[in-house]
Amino acid sequence: MFDIVTSLLEFVDQYAPWLYVACALVALYYVRQYLVAHRERSSTIFTIEKEIAVHHQGKAMSGIGIALGIAAVITAVKYYVVPNVDVAQLTPPTPTITFTPPTRQPPTPTATPVTPTTTPRPRPTAVPVATVRTSTLTPTPPAAACSNRDVCITSPAANEILSGNVVVVGTARTDRFQFYKIEYAVGENPTGWNVYGDLHYQPVADGILAPFDASALPDGVYWLQLVVVDETGNFDPPHRVRIIIQNS
Repeated sequence: MFDIVTSLLEFVDQYAPWLYVACALVALYYVRQYLVAHRERSSTIFTIEKEIAVHHQGKAMSGIGIALGIAAVITAVKYYVVPNVDVAQLTPPTPTITFTPPTRQPPTPTATPVTPTTTPRPRPTAVPVATVRTSTLTPTPPAAACSNRDVCITSPAANEILSGNVVVVGTARTDRFQFYKIEYAVGENPTGWNVYGDLHYQPVADGILAPFDASALPDGVYWLQLVVVDETGNFDPPHRVRIIIQNS
């Protein structure tokens, strides 16, 4: 452990200028990505393309922040940690092992008295009576029918009561696939939909579509909606499932 820390401190102290250059290049790359996404967001009139541009802007800002954070750590290590820490003290001394051969002595014969032993009779063991535990299972309500098997939520089922952390399971794929998203709305007759989490750029077949934290929403009736978008920006009719959130 001490050898790893010592090696890291020596590496940062020796190659700090090159590490600064690498951080600067990474930051400039993400600044360019941010400006490109900002230009795409300003020039488009489609909601889906604006959402993609906003997502790319967020990733670019995260990359810039990480690059600046690494540069700050390098500065702290080079100008505050290394000058005040004696690297030699971090390296533990190598222990010296001294081997002393054992002294062989001739064995001394001793007489061992023989004690008669009796084998105790085995005691009867009570056989426990197995108790059959019964449980009452509440049947899960059936899932909403999918008119398109390529755009389908199979779990949670229609009218299922949710609480805590769950996952949305189903299929999201189409020709010339671009991305899919999970949306939710409040009430029996929703008028507006909200994107839950991030956009997903890999198709899914009978697998996990996204995690869903029901505890983050107030109790009540909600609708989940799966939207699969192709490369032209078009999408098939979304699949919707009515759920009930009940955390308390």
